[in-house]
This record gives sequence, C-alpha cells and structure tokens, in this order.
Amino acid sequence: MRRKKQNLKLAAAVPGLLAAFALPAHGKSDPRDALLERLEKRVHELEQKLAAQPAAAKDAKQGGGALTSASGDKQALDDLGRKVRVLERKFEVEKEVATDNAKKSPKFEMGSDGLRFTSAEGDHTVRLRGSLQGDAKVFMDDNARNAPSGSNSARGNNIADRFELRQARLWLEGTLWKDIDFKIMQEFGGSTSSLFDAYIDANYLPYAALSVGKQKTPLSLERLQGDADGNFLERAYPTYLASNREVGVMLHGSFAKPGYELEKRSGPVDFKNFVSYQLGVFNGSGDNTSPANVTTDTKDDKEFVGRIFAHPFQHSGVDILDGLGVGIAGSWEQPMNRAVASGTTATAASLVSPIGQNAFLNYANQGARANSGTSTITANGDHYRLYPQAYWYYGPYGLLGEYVDSSQKLLASNGAATAATTVKKTIQQDNHAWQIQASYVLTGEDNTFQSVKPRAPFDPSAGNWGAFQVVGRLSGLTVDKASFSNLGSTNSQFYLLDPTKSIQKANSFAVGLNWFLNKNVRIMTDFERTSFTGGGGTGAGTAASPYRVTDRPSENVWGTRFQLVF
Repeated sequence: MRRKKQNLKLAAAVPGLLAAFALPAHGKSDPRDALLERLEKRVHELEQKLAAQPAAAKDAKQGGGALTSASGDKQALDDLGRKVRVLERKFEVEKEVATDNAKKSPKFEMGSDGLRFTSAEGDHTVRLRGSLQGDAKVFMDDNARNAPSGSNSARGNNIADRFELRQARLWLEGTLWKDIDFKIMQEFGGSTSSLFDAYIDANYLPYAALSVGKQKTPLSLERLQGDADGNFLERAYPTYLASNREVGVMLHGSFAKPGYELEKRSGPVDFKNFVSYQLGVFNGSGDNTSPANVTTDTKDDKEFVGRIFAHPFQHSGVDILDGLGVGIAGSWEQPMNRAVASGTTATAASLVSPIGQNAFLNYANQGARANSGTSTITANGDHYRLYPQAYWYYGPYGLLGEYVDSSQKLLASNGAATAATTVKKTIQQDNHAWQIQASYVLTGEDNTFQSVKPRAPFDPSAGNWGAFQVVGRLSGLTVDKASFSNLGSTNSQFYLLDPTKSIQKANSFAVGLNWFLNKNVRIMTDFERTSFTGGGGTGAGTAASPYRVTDRPSENVWGTRFQLVF
C-alpha cells in the first residue's frame, strides 16, 4: 500500500513538472528538454521495478538478498520524488518571474496602421505613420489657338501636363500618461521639407481639452477631413477661403448622448460623438496660406475661431439619419497691413482651380493705377468668415456640403514715391464659395467621413477586388466685383486687381472613381471641368487702353493618384 501511495504521488508530480517545462517553449535546443527526457526515462524504469515488487516480495520470504534490492528501489524512488518536487517548484518560480516580466515589457506592433509602441501598462503609446501620393494631371483643350488672350499659362492657356509628388509625409503621434496626446508631422513632398503639424493636446477632461501648437484651424469641413480621406484628388473652393494650419491654442471638447459612453476622438477635432466644439486663438494667416506656414506674428492682432458640430440623430433608432452631422464655424480677426497670399503655385497661390491647382486669382497681379508698380495688397481691417456645413452617411451612400461667406478689408496704394502723391484705396471684399459632393460605394461597404475600408483586400487569386466608389461634385466661387472695379476716376484709374488676369467667378463639375485595394492603398481618377467668368482679355486699364475683359478658357483636367497611407 505504501509503495502504491508513493507511485501515485510521483505520478501526480510528474505532470506538473511536464507542464512547467511546456510553458517556456523556448525551442529545440532548450537544455531542459534533455533533462526532461532523462527524468521520463528514469520514471519509466522505476515504474517497471515497482510493477515487479509482488515477485520481489515473494522472493523476500525466501531470502534477504531480495529484501535488500527492494529497499534500494524505495530509496531511489524517494530521491527521485524529492528531485521532482524541487524542480517543480523551481519552474513555478521561473513561470512567475516570466509572467511578471511580460507584464512590465513594452509591446511592439507592426501592421497596416504603421508601427506602434505601447508601454506595458498601456499608458504610453507612440505610432510612426506615413503617406505618399503620386499624381498625374493632363490638361485638355488648353492650346493657345483656343484662347482669346494668346499663349499664356497664367491665363489658362498651354498648361503643362505634369507628374507631381503631391504628398510624402512621416509623422509621429501618440499618447503619454493616458491623457496627453501629441502629433509631429513633416512634409517632404515638393522642393522643401516643411513642418505641417506639431501640437500637444491635453485631454484630462474630455469636455474641456486644450491643444497647443501648430494645427488645422477648425473652419472648413473638408479641410478638417484627413488629407488622405477625401473623395477627390483635391478639395473644393470653400477650403480655399479658410486659413490652413496655424500656430495657436485651442480649447475643445466632446459630449456623448445622455446614456451613452464617449468615444475617444483622434485629434482635437471630433467626428464621432454627439456634440463637439472648438474655440481657438491663432496668429492668423489669411485665406489659403501655405500649410508650411510657421509665421511668428509681429502684431498683437490674432484670429479667433469657433466651431460646433453635432450628430443630432445619433443613437436615435432612426438608422437612416444616424450618420447625419451638421455644424457651423466662424472666425474673426483684424489684421494690420498683413500681406495676402500671392503666387502662382498650388502651395503659394491666392486661389486655384480644385483638381488642376492652377492659380486663377493672384493678388500679385494688381490692376492699373497711377504710379503703380511697387505697392502690395494687404489685409488691413475686419476679416470674418461663416461656414455652415453638413454631411450625411448611410450604408454605401454619402453626401457632403458646405458654404462660406468670407469678408476681408483689403488695402492698396498707388505706389507713389511721396506721401503727397500717394493714393490709398480700401475695399471690403466679400467672397463666397460652396460645394456639394455625393459618393456611392459600388461594392457595398460603409461610406464614411474617414474613407472606405474594403471588406476584403485586393487578391485576384481569391476573387477579391477591394472596394470601388464613384463620386461627383459641384463647386463654385464668386469674388467681390469691387476687386475689379475702377476705384479712381476716369482719368486716374485705380484697380485693385487686373481683371484680365484674375477671374470673377469659377464653377466646377467633377466626377471620379476610387479603387480601394485595401485599407492602405487607393487609386483615384478624376475628371473636372471648370468654367470662368473674367480672367482673360486685353488692355492696360488706362483711358487710352481700357480693359477688354473676356472669360478665361475653361479648364478640363484629368487627374489620377496612387496613394499609400499607413
């Protein structure tokens, strides 16, 4: 009976020991595998000897030699049992130490969302992300023979077809101490490297968070959409009457519908929760300034921006309206002699065509005036904007629309050498822009403000083709007529802008097809036709040679993009 108990005791200990060996699973070369093999062999031998004990007992009655053999086996069995118990405890301790170390070790993940490092307790996270956009644009019917003003790309003629590296970005974003978010994004596309985003966002209170640094100003709905999430290659006109990224400070917050938990937002602007708001103070940079802007303001005047956005039917049970979002944004500033954006490139132009990105209003193209030639146009006085905006997403359907009323006081002089002959004129320039765009996912995936995620990634061998989306957009822009009117007299003209080089109205119609190969890669193709009022013609704007304004030729552009975002 005693031997049976010992045998059972050993049998109970060995599985525990085997389990302890199995947990580390470090590989074939683990020296503990050899030890385990030896122990198993020894146990097997002892089991065979124990099974032979009845015969040994019988022999014991016949002689003392057999008793001595049985006693030796019992001692060996006891020794082995002690070794097994010691090893079992040793491996238990190792397991506890390994488990404790695993809890303290940081986590590293690499996948379609980029590289992510997370601390063991989850309070700290850093992500490395990036994006690439390679574009091709072909302009049709832009030959000079179709243009009334001759060969001049600045007036919409002979526009060069081109390949562009539209975007090449790397950025770090993450969270420290659970509540401190940050983002640092560098743009490497084009000829220079520029810092686009760099902000710290303290989120201790979700309804009253504070972001400080360079970030998007919360005005245009489409501007706030992710740079790689839009339905078209480029944004529409309302975006170009908004400021871009600016340095400042912003109070913002989100509220969940009563009875529901707040969703964690990604960045200072929220498109997930029931109601959100932003109130910011920024240096102020004017309409459509370059996102590379890092202006250190030399004046006391600042730009005040506010926005509120809501999903009024969220969790209402009315599924078709659950994805409806409405809001309004506005800004006010009072700049003093601040230069307005001017240039002919997409990143430095005053106003450009959406897909083509060709300048059609440039504040450097000043109109005729006596002694003109050295003055610049500046923003000098009240500047306000009002942005009603909305979107709606339901299943594969999507709509987005916004309107902007932008009014700014502009100052220009005749550039005279002496104060006695200097003439200055100001106008309150009221510009308007609008857009409405519709989209439909042909393959049935959900259409969202944050792009489309295919059900299955592109894999022709498995019959998966990703997701396809068709899009359409109407957009328009109207520039204040005073910009092109004679502010002087018949014999002493004073035009703010040259009406033969800058347009008064632009209306664009665009259609496109987006192919989402997977959640990271998208191929886009758009066609857009833009019609203009003004922007062409002849004349010097003088009494002897008055402006004879004609319409700039319509711009027809086909563009395509290969995009990677992780």
